[in-house]
Amino acid sequence: MKIGNGQVVTIEYTLKDSDGSVLETSKDKGAITFVLGSERMLPGLAKAMEGMAVGETRTGTIPPGQLVPISATGTRRVGFNEFPQGTRPGLGDRFQARGVDGQALQFEVTEVQDDAVVVHLLHPLHDHEIFYEVSVLAARRVSVPPPPPGVEDADDVVDLTDDLLEE
Repeated sequence: MKIGNGQVVTIEYTLKDSDGSVLETSKDKGAITFVLGSERMLPGLAKAMEGMAVGETRTGTIPPGQLVPISATGTRRVGFNEFPQGTRPGLGDRFQARGVDGQALQFEVTEVQDDAVVVHLLHPLHDHEIFYEVSVLAARRVSVPPPPPGVEDADDVVDLTDDLLEE
């Protein structure tokens, strides 16, 4: 059986940049388990895993802008008064700011209003092509608790157990 959104999936993975340098890998910290389609997984890697089955390994590339698409990031309204004097950002302009932790954050203007702009945060690897290798080790349905007391017709309750999904 192929894996799908809403299933608990365990994978091993490696992400590399165009130079072949490892950006992130589960080989250092062990396999990861998550609900496929949840916000915990990088959207571009989740999409690359579509149609995979338990025991399968896949390699490929994630195009620039697709690891974490701009549509998957939050927005913030920034008043023109928050920019240096004389600066008036336009649609598609990018700029950097420092986060509370001191790290540089890159934003892109996605909407221009009368007194402000709306920006999306860009993932640090937004403009990079990412090479991946991912292996699906296990998949199962999400556990659903038993019906609450007082439910008389248990035949109407769908049983989604933690049984491993098989091909």
